[in-house]
Amino acid sequence: MFDIALGIFLLLSPIFFLPVPVGNIAALQFYQFNYFGFSNANNQLLFFQFGVLTLFIIALFCKPQRVIKDKWLALSLALCLLSVFWHPKTVKIFPNIMLGFLLYYLVAMYTKNIKKIACAVLIVSALNTIFAILQSFGIHWFYKPSGRIDGLMCISSHLGMYQALAVPICYWLNPWFVIIPIIGLLLSKCLIANIAVSVAMIIYLRRKLARNMAGSVWVMFGLSISVISAILAWQYVIQKGFIRLTVWNETIKLIWQKLFLGYGAGTFKLMIPQLGQADNPYSLYLSIFFFFGIGGLLFLCFLKDRFTSMPKTAITASCLIALIIGLSQSFMDFPRIAGTVIVLFAFLTIEKGEKYGNDSIAI
Repeated sequence: MFDIALGIFLLLSPIFFLPVPVGNIAALQFYQFNYFGFSNANNQLLFFQFGVLTLFIIALFCKPQRVIKDKWLALSLALCLLSVFWHPKTVKIFPNIMLGFLLYYLVAMYTKNIKKIACAVLIVSALNTIFAILQSFGIHWFYKPSGRIDGLMCISSHLGMYQALAVPICYWLNPWFVIIPIIGLLLSKCLIANIAVSVAMIIYLRRKLARNMAGSVWVMFGLSISVISAILAWQYVIQKGFIRLTVWNETIKLIWQKLFLGYGAGTFKLMIPQLGQADNPYSLYLSIFFFFGIGGLLFLCFLKDRFTSMPKTAITASCLIALIIGLSQSFMDFPRIAGTVIVLFAFLTIEKGEKYGNDSIAI
């Protein structure tokens, strides 16, 4: 029962959409965000919150598949708790952080069949690609035209990130399926996502690609087109690169000013109003150190530990893609991407335990 619920969560969390807030959903949005009106980001966050709590309720009726003892997870959570005392203004965002930790723990404890659940990623990727193709022909059914192709993800970079995460998983399910996310990835024109897929597929799937001609053809085709797309879009790449370099420079300066305690989670846009639309540091790693100071090393230890002595699997490749994308994107600020990434890292923890034949995982 938990696997079914988790599959539904993975299916809906990236693409959940309401054209307008209605009924109690509108009331929830108003009382939580002090905002009444359409906000897809807020709807996504509400779905994440209620989705995780629903999974927790369902888990109470299920038998745990394994026991998780994770010191780095515990220390990271403790750091978040202490950060709230150091920075009281972050107390509003702390419940969301707690739900993220809870989601990871539930998935790692109760998931039975990773491969069946991963089919939800294939379905979302296919829907994204279909709508991305329609948008390339000027057909927009859900979101208003933004000038870029975004599938069902509302933002083109989010489309690129999700499709990138889906590439190894789709290849794992069936080598021929890999063309589905690659098409959406190319249409998104998200450079960092294309780079991440290229690196991960070369590192983790090179032996399998050599043995499987079908997968090799599609992957090499996708990688080639990715390079060509980056070359053709060099002006856009330079423009975005300049913006990021500016934000990174200001962020690093602020990090050094409060290196030990940081500024607290969710405070970035309050600290750098002069950067206009930059409401995040455009880097997962800069976000961590900006929020938590030098204590952010605990999160890096947590991430490093996931990859220690890990087999080269599709889940490992997807998690590596997420970390590479994190160099240029603060994707954990967006529930539609964060939920999927958290689940994938929980799958990675499960695989690590299965490698050693343990139903009790101590990390």
